Amino acid sequence: MKWSLNPGKTAKGLSLAILQPLHLLLDAIPIPGAKDGIGILLDVVEGIDKTSRNSSTLLELENHLRSLTDLLEPLTKMDQNNIPSGLKDDVRKLSKGLEHIASSVQLKSSAGGVRRFLERKKDEHDLPTFSQNVKAALDRFQLSQTLRQEQELFLEKRSVAVMSLPRANSAAYDSGREDAPSSCLEGTRVSILTEIMSWFESMEGGTPPIYWLVGLAGIGKSTIAKTAAERANKNRMLGGSFFFSRSDAPLRNPNLVFPTLAFQLAQSDNEFKNVIGEAIQQDATLGHKNTFSQFEGLILKPLGRFGSSRQTTLIVLDALDECEEQGADTILQLLLSHASKLPFLRVLITSRPEPHISSVFTQARNLAKRVLHDIEASVIEEDLRRYIRSELRRIRKKLELDSIPDWTEGEINSLVEKSGKLFIYAAISIRFIGDPRVRDPRGHLHLILDAQLTKELEVTPYSQLDSLYAGVLRNSLSDSNRKAIVKRFQTVVGSIVLLRQPLPLGSLAEFVRCTPDDIHTALRHLRSVIIPPSAPDEAPRIYHPSFRDFIMDPSRCSIPDFVIVAGPDQELRHALRCLELMATFLRQDVAGISDVSLLNSEVKGLEEKVRYALPAEVQYACRYWASHLSCVELGEKRMVEVLEGFSKRSILMWIEAMSLIGSVSDAVALMEEAHRWATKSQCEATVIALLADARRFLLIHRELIRGSAQQVYHSALAFTPYDTALYKTYSKDVKSCIRVLQGVEARWPQSLSTLIGHSDTVNSVAFSPDGLWLVSGSWDHTLFLWDAVSGTHIATLHSHSDKISSVAFSPDGLHLASGSLDHTICLWDAILGVHIATLQSHSDFVRSLAFSPNGLWLASGSSDQTICLWDAMSGTHTATLHGHSNAVTSVTFSPDSLWLASGSSDDTLCLWDPMLSTPITTPHGHSNSVFSVTFSPDGLLIASGSLDHTLCLWDAMSGAHIATLEGHSDWVVSVAFS
Repeated sequence: MKWSLNPGKTAKGLSLAILQPLHLLLDAIPIPGAKDGIGILLDVVEGIDKTSRNSSTLLELENHLRSLTDLLEPLTKMDQNNIPSGLKDDVRKLSKGLEHIASSVQLKSSAGGVRRFLERKKDEHDLPTFSQNVKAALDRFQLSQTLRQEQELFLEKRSVAVMSLPRANSAAYDSGREDAPSSCLEGTRVSILTEIMSWFESMEGGTPPIYWLVGLAGIGKSTIAKTAAERANKNRMLGGSFFFSRSDAPLRNPNLVFPTLAFQLAQSDNEFKNVIGEAIQQDATLGHKNTFSQFEGLILKPLGRFGSSRQTTLIVLDALDECEEQGADTILQLLLSHASKLPFLRVLITSRPEPHISSVFTQARNLAKRVLHDIEASVIEEDLRRYIRSELRRIRKKLELDSIPDWTEGEINSLVEKSGKLFIYAAISIRFIGDPRVRDPRGHLHLILDAQLTKELEVTPYSQLDSLYAGVLRNSLSDSNRKAIVKRFQTVVGSIVLLRQPLPLGSLAEFVRCTPDDIHTALRHLRSVIIPPSAPDEAPRIYHPSFRDFIMDPSRCSIPDFVIVAGPDQELRHALRCLELMATFLRQDVAGISDVSLLNSEVKGLEEKVRYALPAEVQYACRYWASHLSCVELGEKRMVEVLEGFSKRSILMWIEAMSLIGSVSDAVALMEEAHRWATKSQCEATVIALLADARRFLLIHRELIRGSAQQVYHSALAFTPYDTALYKTYSKDVKSCIRVLQGVEARWPQSLSTLIGHSDTVNSVAFSPDGLWLVSGSWDHTLFLWDAVSGTHIATLHSHSDKISSVAFSPDGLHLASGSLDHTICLWDAILGVHIATLQSHSDFVRSLAFSPNGLWLASGSSDQTICLWDAMSGTHTATLHGHSNAVTSVTFSPDSLWLASGSSDDTLCLWDPMLSTPITTPHGHSNSVFSVTFSPDGLLIASGSLDHTLCLWDAMSGAHIATLEGHSDWVVSVAFS
């Protein structure tokens, strides 16, 4: 191999078109450290002599340099800050690799001079090796880029999956919403914050996974929660936060809690994003399922893949008491039941001591708890003093009041004393004192300090706060306009308080028939307690829930004109307005879709079309008219008249609207409420029939209507029984309703709805005591929970390894029991759908289950010829009853829980005293297996059904046979009294 320093004979001359652009590119690459190694490589290439022996290799090397040019050129057009860090690292690695290759040649040449080394014949193989090494370095770079792009694409898909989650965007501690809590002033709440952070950061085994900060309204829980979230976030240890608010529908919706937290967890950590995104890719409906399925699919299973060695992650749930009540219970029980399975997770929960929350916490074992209002008064007083002094100083500066005397210690101490332990008192006082519209802070301060308490108020925990609120209301009055002010207050503030969800300023004005200026006027002097909207699409918000409690409680609000009464008159006004808005806006194809073949999801720009056609106040009316109606006085004449008009003209258009706004499942319950009110009010028969038909219409066609709003008219109505009031009323007026000539029944089928989901025989069903839920047990080894009103599938429960033979709800509706051919009984939390315990004592199939009405016992009958009694609360086996000589097929308790009856394949019944676990009598009367027994509601009779085709009636007290009822031509396997 020959090398030469003669420029005319070197590669520099031969490859000038390649080397010069590369040198220019190196100068333009905005990556520090990338130029050096590649530059050394080019220096070596420039010294290569082209001979007949190396021409083909040199050509290969030139191709490699062209590839290098293609790789580097795009970088020159990018700003350094916009180049991904991974790409920068790869370019630096490439440069280092090429430098190493070039340096190996330079080291060889350095021993005897460049010319002498390059001319050695034995080094002819060096150029091909050199070329191959350059190619290998470029290949490694390209492979790295390909892998990185695939990884980025993989993560992008996971990110897209996470982004699809429904969520409450204003739930985070730093969302910036108007009514968001402030942070603790530096130097205040030191002891409680130290305690919380020590608990959160503790790595000791046995540290409680949940910390409950409980306290009265206004004592500062949310401020502490926000500060804890800020500190955790600063240390990169915050997983997510949900700050509940009763005044904001998404922020009180339990169905958005776990999807929102899952989204935030994914944003906080790429490993979390990976596993949560994977879960959503496997089941895109997770975010829309029931709360238990959301928790299990989005939180428990994905995060359960990480061990305890992970860094501690904090979740903050603030003001849980402002979540919808049943939803709060569910969330709490899920966390208490499963938090220990995620050892790196800590959950800080704040709430008032509401009964439905306290009762759940009292059953918790491993829990950290702090009662905020039990903290020493001296500690709170000092924190309040520091806070008030700081805020008063800020007010002086903001209002430019440096010329007036500073606040005295006496004034500050008096306000501290007035505040008691309630930080909300101090916060609202500061808002009142610093009102920029009045600019009389000292005057407002003394209005607060001079307010006197009534003797009645002095005995309540909120006496000082009530006095403050009364002072704010009193200050909004003027003698000349008192009547007008009170009327505006009742209209505007009454609607803010009583409407089921907040409405934006413009929509609220439309709903209450006033102007946005009227609303601003009504709120002008209430800025310390109600946050006015700053834009038409924002809703007025009550600063703190305690103000709503105050104005709705006549025993607390000492100014009768300002008491908001949630009564029939207000509900009538809102119900009438809802129906009026729907009558004005609803029409067939209200969103202008036209193409009836499209699913809702296929309509481009549907959300915008719906927002234009159905403004927020109309959507509110569609969702809540029946809720307001149900609270109106029965038979109210105006209501009856308007409801009649709605029933005869607008039902189908309302159902279309409910499909467009995604509320078809809610529509079934709304129709039931309306039908109940109309029936009790003795409305016209046609109205009652139309409302009943609408409910049946929704139950049968709900999936079709949920998918396509237009099918309300074009398919669902066409297949509605032609002799119903709904079909007769609407078919003649609806455009494009097809006519089905044959196959449609005249009347509704006897079945309300067919629930499809199991993959094998359904062997047992039971309603919850309140009638809201239905459970089914199947031979497919599963239980299904259903919404009994809408027929919606809620959850699938897995635990049994064989066919399920019997299911039963506990009397309080909180628990489920299921018996199986796997010889076991499973106990379930009916609210959460969580498996609690497996009861084992039988040696053969479990055939029948029954809870005692007093909730103390669970009885199970088995093919092993025995009955087992269990403690219904603990699941402890308390007794085994022997008496039958064949399988026990049915068990039931008397209404007073004093007696237990059983039926058996030995052709007999048996009456038992469950307290003594002894048989009382064994009535005989059947000639074949007894498959079903039940007590009459008064407990005086027992009915039994048998494979001998008969029913028998028995005296429950004596066991005497009363009558045999004949008529069936085959087995009687189930009996029940009305």
